[in-house]
Amino acid sequence: MKIPIKELIQQNNEKRELLLPENKKYYEDLLVYIRANLSKDERAVEEVLLEMLDHLLEAQKEGKTAETVFGKNPKELADEILAALPKESWKHQMEFALEILFTFFGWYFAIVGLFPLFKKEDQTVYAGTLIVSGILLVGAIVMFIYIVLKILKNGTFREQKKRKGITILYSIIAGGLFALGLIVKFAVPPFGPTFEVSYYTVFGMGCFLLLASYLLKKMREQNA
Repeated sequence: MKIPIKELIQQNNEKRELLLPENKKYYEDLLVYIRANLSKDERAVEEVLLEMLDHLLEAQKEGKTAETVFGKNPKELADEILAALPKESWKHQMEFALEILFTFFGWYFAIVGLFPLFKKEDQTVYAGTLIVSGILLVGAIVMFIYIVLKILKNGTFREQKKRKGITILYSIIAGGLFALGLIVKFAVPPFGPTFEVSYYTVFGMGCFLLLASYLLKKMREQNA
C-alpha cells in the first residue's frame, strides 16, 4: 500500500529537524527548488526528497556535510533530479488548477457577497463587466502563482542580498498588476446586458466554490 503524499511530507518535516544548520540550509534550498516545479509528479518528488534526506541523515552521523554528499553545485544537482522525474499527468494538473481557481474565486465571491447579504439588497449584475472582471481575476491569479514560483526558483541558490532584490522586483511587478486591475475596474463604467441576483446568491456561490475546492483537494490526495 502506498504511503499518502501528505504523510511523506510530514515525515520530511519531522526528519528535517534532525539536520545540522549547515546541512539543513543546503537541503532546504534543494527542497524548495524541486517542489517549485509543479509540472513534476508530486509523489515522485516527495519520495526522492525523502530518500535524499534519509541518505543525508546517515552521512551526517558519519560527520559528513551535505556539500560532501551531494556536491558543491546544488542547483546543477536539482536540475538533474528534475530532468529524471516523471511529469505530472494532465488530469492531476487540471484538478490542481481548478482547485486553485475555485479557492480564489470562492473567497472573492464570499467576501464581495457579504455586503449585500448584510444589507439584504438584491444586486444588478452587468454581464460585460462580470466577464472582464473574471478574465482579469484569472489573469491576476496566474500571474501571482507565476511570480511566487519565480521568486522561489530564482532566489533559492542566491545570496541573501540578491534574494531580497529579486523578491522586491517581483513584488513591484505584482503590485503594479494589482493596481492596474483596480484602475480598470473603477475607471471603466459598468456595461453589457443586466440581470438581477438575490442578495444571498453571490455569497452562496462563494461558499459553493470553496466547498468544491475542498472536495477536489481531498480527491487528489486519495488518488495520489
